[in-house]
Amino acid sequence: MVVLITGATGLIGSKICTELVNDGVEVRYFSRNPSLSVITGAKGFEWNPDQFSFEKKAMEGVTHVINLAGATIAKRWSASYKKQVLLSRINSLKTLEMAIEESKNSSIRVLSASAIGVYKSDLNLTHDEQSTAYGDGFLTEVVQQWEVQAQRLSDKGHALSLVRIGIVLDSVQGALPKLALPVRLGIGAPLGSGRQWQSWIHSEDLARLFVYLLTNNLGPVVNAVAPHPVLQKELLREVANILKRPFFLPPIPETVLKLLLGEMAAVVLESQKVRSDLLATSDFEFRYTQLRAALAQLLKR
Repeated sequence: MVVLITGATGLIGSKICTELVNDGVEVRYFSRNPSLSVITGAKGFEWNPDQFSFEKKAMEGVTHVINLAGATIAKRWSASYKKQVLLSRINSLKTLEMAIEESKNSSIRVLSASAIGVYKSDLNLTHDEQSTAYGDGFLTEVVQQWEVQAQRLSDKGHALSLVRIGIVLDSVQGALPKLALPVRLGIGAPLGSGRQWQSWIHSEDLARLFVYLLTNNLGPVVNAVAPHPVLQKELLREVANILKRPFFLPPIPETVLKLLLGEMAAVVLESQKVRSDLLATSDFEFRYTQLRAALAQLLKR
């Protein structure tokens, strides 16, 4: 097995690289500056998705690809940045498609990151991999176009799985440090109604899941979420309990959040209750199925 990864230096990509290298797998990755983004045990190759350019030798012998490339959504959504969020994903996939064609391997296993943000925000709906109830905001638009571009690889005969990722919990990056900060300061409060569903996954489990899916094709879409979603106010209350901080302030109104964050407020206000029927019937084993255990491991470091 020879695995090529895009977005390898990010939160999940770096963990996947570590998992694979420890398993003795040959790992390669694309980077704009591979000499500055060294990953121990893996070999970097230069690419520039804005110019649709890449080092051709990176693809020699590649059997599996993991695509994680894309600009973060955790910045204020100006018109120009929204364009960057979309194009970073589309152009990366277009460049990856060209690279895969260069490999001359007609059957490469491809895992392409996606997001549960594609699903309709609703307090009552539960989405599984068969759900076609999609949202209508910016996040849904991005994910849908992202997936359409990825689908081109399947159309060309490659085994593609779209991995729709939930809220990734990690001690250093992602949503948790930002959510935990006001709680640490004693000013934690529910965001909006607090009744919106948060479908989460521990960062270690997500990395392990990508490694598992390399050799276990569960289907064209896999929801990457832990088995037990929680309400947003319950998530923050658990954070407060573990940090032994008060949690009594009234909810922060949606209008205030939208004033502070603009359109990006959707990230904390939307509600997607998501389950993964495919993982539930597979032999993949989560290390963290319950929120309390996941948060305790992440926040008590």
